[in-house]
Amino acid sequence: MTQQADKTDTATGQTAEVPPVNAVATMATRHRRDAEQARAAFAAALRVAFGRMAADVPGLDAAVQKIETRQGGLAEVLELPESGAFLAVLEGQGDRMGLLLACPKLMTSAIEALTTGRVDTAPPPHRKPTRTDAALIAPMIDAFLRLAEQGCADLAQAGLMAGYAYGSCLDDPRPLGLMLEEGQYHILHLRVSLGFGARDGDWFVILPDPVSSAAPHHEVMDDAAAERDWQARLDTAISNSEVVVTAMLGRVQFTLTDALRLRPGDILRLPESALELLTLETINQSPVAIGRLGQTRGQRAIRLTADPGVMTDALGAQAPQVALPAQVLPFTPPQAAFVPDPPPDAQPAAGPAPDPTTAQSAPAVGDTPAPDPALSDVPDADTRTQTPE
Repeated sequence: MTQQADKTDTATGQTAEVPPVNAVATMATRHRRDAEQARAAFAAALRVAFGRMAADVPGLDAAVQKIETRQGGLAEVLELPESGAFLAVLEGQGDRMGLLLACPKLMTSAIEALTTGRVDTAPPPHRKPTRTDAALIAPMIDAFLRLAEQGCADLAQAGLMAGYAYGSCLDDPRPLGLMLEEGQYHILHLRVSLGFGARDGDWFVILPDPVSSAAPHHEVMDDAAAERDWQARLDTAISNSEVVVTAMLGRVQFTLTDALRLRPGDILRLPESALELLTLETINQSPVAIGRLGQTRGQRAIRLTADPGVMTDALGAQAPQVALPAQVLPFTPPQAAFVPDPPPDAQPAAGPAPDPTTAQSAPAVGDTPAPDPALSDVPDADTRTQTPE
């Protein structure tokens, strides 16, 4: 196990003894050096994964300051969450579950960056995480886990990081004792700086030991099995995808001049057939089905009148593909209400005195007009008397 050699000093001619070399110590040193290099490579992969994830959030400006990895039992894991921390349950590797913890400072800074584009320097208020916070942070968690899995693909920790994704969030850490299994957990602690040093935060990733019976991550499947697995994953991804379908009543077209003249209150008249036949279109305006506008349970509804892909219903009606010329009804302001004439015995409203030089007096209603002096000498036909000759 030991080796001993003699070395002759050329200056003095004396033989100097070389210290014995211990093979066990050399192997231990080499093993310790390899382990340190493996830990450094794993820490570098986590650092790069967090940095790339944070780079996709404008204004977060996060940098990893320190990374610690250790193992601990379930009791130690249950002591990690602090009040107001964001708790995310990770699902993967069958029915095994992990945990991701974001301290209140990191959670608040991420929400501020996602909503306002910057990290505030003021201390964050103490509050509980909400479902809205979970909806905003979940894509960040999935991005970090995906990048970490890719970075560790060639490392010894590939089996540890493979297959995990965001599952759900918890607003109370008490159920963790029932959700997580007993055993050893790998605790990955990332101390990060946020907003160019405005705040510091902690990012914990807690994962159980990988399943020993699981196949190696780099195992190559045969072509048929790989194709079936790819097809199954593709079908699952497509089936769970959201599709936006728009109910199109009708399209109208008008010139740019008419468009610039539109004002609040103007009415665009649609053809009457728009209420009888409408088109369901995708986001790129591709028709997929036709139907009729209706109502159910007090809400607007659409009844499909033909199979998807068929653009003609049983009555032969077909949705027009060309936009019709627009009929714009300009907004007309409301007119003043009708005011009736005052009654005859009503007092005249106060106003300026009439001009005596231009005003003409009219006889009052019910009064007898004064006789004309030129006609005063003409006797009435019914009252004239004859003078005897």
